[in-house]
Amino acid sequence: MRHLLLLASLIATPVAAQPGPPPEGGARLFISPSGEPFRGGEGRRVWFARADTDPDGALTLAEFRADAMTFFKVLDANGDGKIDGFENQAYETKIAPEITRMSLPGEGGGDRRGPIGGDSEASHIPRGGPPGGGRHGGRPQRAAPREGAARYGLLNEPQPVRGADADLDWKITTEEWAKAAGKRFAILDTDGDGKLVLATLPGPPPGPRPPR
Repeated sequence: MRHLLLLASLIATPVAAQPGPPPEGGARLFISPSGEPFRGGEGRRVWFARADTDPDGALTLAEFRADAMTFFKVLDANGDGKIDGFENQAYETKIAPEITRMSLPGEGGGDRRGPIGGDSEASHIPRGGPPGGGRHGGRPQRAAPREGAARYGLLNEPQPVRGADADLDWKITTEEWAKAAGKRFAILDTDGDGKLVLATLPGPPPGPRPPR
């Protein structure tokens, strides 16, 4: 009888909830253009304020690049001047593990309308839809959902660390990192005035989203 009672108690005991995907990224997680995670509703604002070393409310290329180089030193754990495969793995598993998790409908932050200056197929679809679309060819196709770090940041770049590996040798040098920062700045500087202002950066407004 005692064994039957024990079995009944085990069946009635609820199983502990397993950790799932992170909460909606736009409200809880922001990933900077160089891939640095900021957790909390003010992540975008915190990143911008730290990078704006003047502070004059605008980021220049020099400030943007300096901020990226600061994070490079974090990633370059052994200080040898390059990010190798092991250090990239540490980024994906320890520093920003959210970027490797599968997204769910409604999850993620940033501008969900498509790539920013990207080269995916979605960026080349005309506003009226792909050929054969419109009134006579069916509904226009939507841009593909963002993946990885792109769900939480300003750029449609799923893996910012690996994305800086220009020569695809599985190592990112300081030169490659600095060049990647320059390209990212140019994409975000849509009006070409040489500075970035927080209020005009793509994606949701800075700060937590209003409750639903």
